[in-house]
Parts: sequence; C-alpha cells; structure tokens
Amino acid sequence: MSAADLLSGEELAWAPAWRIKALFDEGALSPSEYATYLLGRVDAYSHYGAFISVFGDHLVEQAKASTQRYAKGEQSGLIDGLPVSVKDTLFTKGLRTTLGSLAFADMVPDKDAVPCERITAENGIIFAKSNTPEFALNRRSVNLVSREALNPWDRKRTSGGSSGGAGVAAAAGLGPLAVGTDGGGSIRIPSAFNGVFGMLSSRGRIPNGAGLYQAPTSGIGPMTRDVRDAALLFQIMAGSDERDVRTMREPVPDYLTGLDDGVAGLRMGWSQDLGRVQPDVPEIPELVHEVARTFAKLGAVYSELDIKLEDPHDLLELDTEYSRRDIDNWFQTLVPEYKNMMHWALTLPPEQRELLSVYITDRTDRPTILEYSMAIKPEVRYRPKTRLADLFEGIDVLMAPVIARPAFLCGDENVTPWQYTAYTMLANSSGYCACSIPAGFYNGMPIGLQLLAPPNREDILFRAARALERERPWAQFRPDLEPAPVYA
Repeated sequence: MSAADLLSGEELAWAPAWRIKALFDEGALSPSEYATYLLGRVDAYSHYGAFISVFGDHLVEQAKASTQRYAKGEQSGLIDGLPVSVKDTLFTKGLRTTLGSLAFADMVPDKDAVPCERITAENGIIFAKSNTPEFALNRRSVNLVSREALNPWDRKRTSGGSSGGAGVAAAAGLGPLAVGTDGGGSIRIPSAFNGVFGMLSSRGRIPNGAGLYQAPTSGIGPMTRDVRDAALLFQIMAGSDERDVRTMREPVPDYLTGLDDGVAGLRMGWSQDLGRVQPDVPEIPELVHEVARTFAKLGAVYSELDIKLEDPHDLLELDTEYSRRDIDNWFQTLVPEYKNMMHWALTLPPEQRELLSVYITDRTDRPTILEYSMAIKPEVRYRPKTRLADLFEGIDVLMAPVIARPAFLCGDENVTPWQYTAYTMLANSSGYCACSIPAGFYNGMPIGLQLLAPPNREDILFRAARALERERPWAQFRPDLEPAPVYA
C-alpha cells in the first residue's frame, strides 16, 4: 500500500506502527499530523469505551517536539512520535491512573512503571490509559469511573477483562500500540475476543516496579493488530530491573531479527482440552484446531498430544507445582507487604471503600476456590498428570484454544473465573510465556489460538505468530464500527 493510500483518511487508522514510523522517517507524515488524526478518531469512537483517560494536550505537545526532531534529522528512539496506550493499572508519571476505581479517580502518580518509563525513553508518547475493570478483577471491563469497554465486533458483547480497553483500541484502530497486563488470561482473552494479537511475557521478563504490586502471576505485554508491532514494543519493554523482585535476569533475546525465519523444525504440539477442560462451545476448539494444523504445512514438527496438565486453581491437587496458591505464598515471602488485590481493596478506609463497585464488595456471584475444587470428580482430580517441564522436553510450543467461547453478552451472561481462564491460567502459574493469535470467527465473533513456551522463549512465539500471520493474514478483517448514538 502506498503512502498516498495510507494518508487517505480511514486507511491510516489501520496502518501498523512500523509503517507509520516509516512515513515519519520519509517525511510523508509528521507525528503532529498523525496525533491530530488519531485524537479525532478516538473522539469519534469514544462510545466504545476503549479508554478511561485520553491526554490530548500531552499527545499534541509531545508530537510537536517529535516533529521538530524529524525536521532537523535528530529523531531518536525506536518509536519516536508513535502514540501508545497503556492499561490503567500501570503507573504513568504525571498522567492520571485510576486502577479502574472511583477510589483512585484523581490519582496522578509521581513515577512510571518500568515499561512506561522505557516507552518514554524511546520517545513513544503515552497518550491514553485503556479501560479495565476495577483493580483488574472482572471478566468484563466495566467499572464506576468510566463507561464499559464494548466489543467493536458487536457492541452488545464484552471486550473481555481485564485488558478489555486495550483489546478495543487495537481492534478498532484507535492507535497501533497498546500495553496490557495478564494475571490469568487478561491479555490473551481480550485479544481473542477482539481479534488481535497479544503476548503475555514470562514472569519478570517485563518488570513493573512501580505502584501497587500486581498479582504474582501477572505479566505485562503488547496487544496489536500486527505481530511486528508487538515484537517491537516487547523489545522496548523487556529487560531486568531491580525495582521488581520478580525480574528475570537472563539476557533479552532479539525479537526482531529472524522474525520472518518461519517455523521449520519447530516442535509444536496441539491439545484440544489440556486433558481437563470442558469447552463451553465445542465447535470453537475444532475451529482453532484447523488453524493449528497450518503449522505442519509451514514445516513445523506437528503432533497431537494426549496430556493431563495441572489445574492451578484446584487446592486439592496432590501436585501443586503450578498452584496459584503456592505462587502467592512464594511472593509473600519476597514482599511481606503484599496483599491479594481483593483483600487489599476491602481494607481501604471507609470513605474509599464506599466508592468500590458491587463486584468488589459482594463476591456471591461465584463459588469459592474450595467449592470449585470439591466439584471436581475424584477420578478426574487424581488422574496421573503431565508435568509441564516433562512435556516441554518433547516439544517447543504447546498449542490450545485461548477460550472455548466467543465474547459473551454484557450483563446477560457470566462465567466463573476458573471457567473463563481454564486454558490460560497455566501460563501465569508456571511463569511460562504465551500469546493469543487470531484464529478466525465463530458466528461472526473472533476466536483465538494460544501458543505457550518456556520462560524467556517469547522469540519463538513471535516467530510462529508471524509465520501464521503471513500464511493466514488477519489484519484485513476489520469490525464495522457504529457511529456514536445521537440522542434527541
């Protein structure tokens, strides 16, 4: 596509970040021009609820400075002048950060989370904070501080949680680069629901190191329409930082070099159910399975696995190697002041607690972990299990669905968190990395293929995702966005 085509209105909204950066380099488009265009589009589609806060003046000011650098040939930074949205649970220095809560509606941090600091260091412009449920603790991105984040493919349906706003932003062309967090599936599930690519980092590969501690199972990562964009943003954010006790000290791979090398020889195994998941919609794993088979055509060593993996939620499991409870206990020894987000919220001062949503203060909408565990039949619970480390002696990548259902109707459907994260929680509890790749549609709604790899092997996930993107492109599929409703 030519620069003239990209600059002709609507097409610019769908351009990947790497292409926009090339236009900046060529002088065909300035950061200021793009900032003005993007702010107009964000305003036109604000009813989709992608963002809690938009910092228009900040974007215009920073874009002007970037434009001047390009004009003088002094541009610096991998994403100089590119707007980036960041989930509103990550602290941003001098920019409103609400945690999705009225209790923190006016909070302006005096420091950046590490990934935000690194984005700014590359002259990326954090222009918005994307929508999230209060304290990132719901399956819908709904809260009391902003409107709900709605799925751009069907506004009656959820964008997912808890990085739902980032999913909307990427899917609706409201900026090419978005950052989410994922404590059990919160990048991958909204990515699947919204038809975009999302990467969960290995534990500590992208540090946080500012503000309230995220859950010890939580990771940070990019959500984009383009794999190259995600790899670029990941490259910027990854790396050790002693401000985060979970920081990974291994060297950061080069995620961009070799991105197009393909998957020849990569050992990729498919599991329909991980040996324990009962899909809500059985047709979805079958559709995802067809996409997974594509890797065999691309030269991967493809296999179909007969496994029974650990259930991280089950307190009655004999083998707690990947138990979320054990991860919580481990983190508590490292950070004694750490409290589970839900428990912490309920200890807020009375004047702040009164501002919390019903979802936080009333947990009667779901069973307890113990009730969930007791509901699992003993013959299922105590079957011999496959250790993840043993499994990966024979494969490089595990493939499975992201979630075996499409985005559900807002307010009319609900799922327990264990049903919601049945396929995804394993990566968080084990500290492995995982991504969600668009895998087509079910009844008009996007679905996703999950790839999982050992810690610090995001490079092979990016490479596999890029190979699939080239073979089965998805970026040309765009939601038919509805204009803002007009009220009499």
